[in-house]
Amino acid sequence: MGKRCLIFTALIACGSPAPTRPTPPASLPDRIAADFEVAVKENKDAYVSLFDFVAVGEYEILLRRYKLNGRRTTLADAEKDMLRKDDGTPFPEARERRNVGNFYPILAQRTVGTGGCTAQAPRTKFGKLLGQPFEAMPADTPPAYEKLRTDANDWLAKGGVVGLKCTGGTGGLAIVYTASSDARGYKLITIYDD
Repeated sequence: MGKRCLIFTALIACGSPAPTRPTPPASLPDRIAADFEVAVKENKDAYVSLFDFVAVGEYEILLRRYKLNGRRTTLADAEKDMLRKDDGTPFPEARERRNVGNFYPILAQRTVGTGGCTAQAPRTKFGKLLGQPFEAMPADTPPAYEKLRTDANDWLAKGGVVGLKCTGGTGGLAIVYTASSDARGYKLITIYDD
């Protein structure tokens, strides 16, 4: 009896080991990679909830103008004519929600696969450019683009672009993000194959 009492007393005195909790990712890009993996593995709705679709609509129409202005040099004449018709009106939230949702199987699930996602620098030239500030536009640009450019540069100043690579998936992603004041601490602005 005395030995059992001694062992029990020793266990109480030493305490039981505290359960280990995963260490939260140190940087915002690391947190985005971890959250993105969890959301994609959960379901499409969780993935879609990471994005701010007003911001997506602004950023995407702005990217089209910069493609026309030379960020993409392989535009066909018909594509240039189509882009010249844009007047700087952001794409509607519903359109961008649908488009980002459509990328769930072909980009998000493909890249995440079974997991093991990490943040890294974007791999492609286009992926790297997604995080670069937008320079002033030519004088003949419709005036609505200046607000879009200012918004995008403000978002990039508080965020950037993170490359995502996962050991359990294939391919990679370039994800544009910005810090936010909500509980999550960031919002995603757009996503591209990388």
